[in-house]
Amino acid sequence: MVFIQKKEMKTRKNILIVDNNCELEQLVKEPLLKQLENSGVSPIVVRAKDGAEAAIKSENQKFDVVLIDTEVPRLMDGGFVYGIHTYKNTQDAELIVISQRDSSDLPESLQSSKFFKKPVSPNELINAMISVLNAQHHGTGAKEPATAAAASKYAVDVRVINAVIKATTHVLGQFGCPSVKMEKAGPKSPHDPMMGEVSSVVEIKSQAFQGHLCISFDKGSFLEVVSSMLMEEQTELNKDNQDAVGEINNIIFGNAKAEISSYGVQMTVPKVLLGNGQNVPCAQGSAGMMIPFATEKGKFYITVVALPLAKAA
Repeated sequence: MVFIQKKEMKTRKNILIVDNNCELEQLVKEPLLKQLENSGVSPIVVRAKDGAEAAIKSENQKFDVVLIDTEVPRLMDGGFVYGIHTYKNTQDAELIVISQRDSSDLPESLQSSKFFKKPVSPNELINAMISVLNAQHHGTGAKEPATAAAASKYAVDVRVINAVIKATTHVLGQFGCPSVKMEKAGPKSPHDPMMGEVSSVVEIKSQAFQGHLCISFDKGSFLEVVSSMLMEEQTELNKDNQDAVGEINNIIFGNAKAEISSYGVQMTVPKVLLGNGQNVPCAQGSAGMMIPFATEKGKFYITVVALPLAKAA
């Protein structure tokens, strides 16, 4: 009689490395595979070259560990980092961050990560990753839930924010404003007034959150867009050109609606707010994020304010 020893089934662990030049992947991939060869863990390494690609890859694959180099392009000023705790495929991931910055300078969404200041010791980084993977495999590495403030601040699925950003830059480009530059995103108090002179607001709601999205133009950016749209130079805000903000934002939110709806998010018809210092009512406990954009003649702002429905209940 021949006895066949049954091999232990390995647990697959997906690792997302956000790194624009392959250095991190080359540093950790082979040592991880070698050192975990005889363990019950099978690491699968996926690389994203920037924040935008990380968001795309996270749409279709769940990750157990996310290793981030904060110096990669389109990361610290985009939606991926700020939504990482609530995005369904990264909300339970262990975060490991390497940076030239001090840990105190990182966004709140990365404050609870395992942090390494550059230059990082390869052995220390690999040992930290192995420790995390082994702890997850043996059930001793349960990730603590995000704080209430972080959960509410980043309650909206990052894909919703990215859909609005994509639609906004696309529509403004069609109106002859191709030089739109996204600046660094950051937290925004939901009780602070809108930053612009002309704003448009839509209410949003899903099974996970409720709140609103707002696009707010300052005078310079609004007149720039309207001048291109009307094919006539506009130098002042007036009743005739103020009506155009409704049409502009209807087109923007209309472009984004199909994608946003596919994520289970409902949107209302845009409501126009005219004048500086406008406030949008929101539920107690809500928090928000603002993403500024620069055009050739001014700025506009995309703001998202939301409250997790579990907190609202």
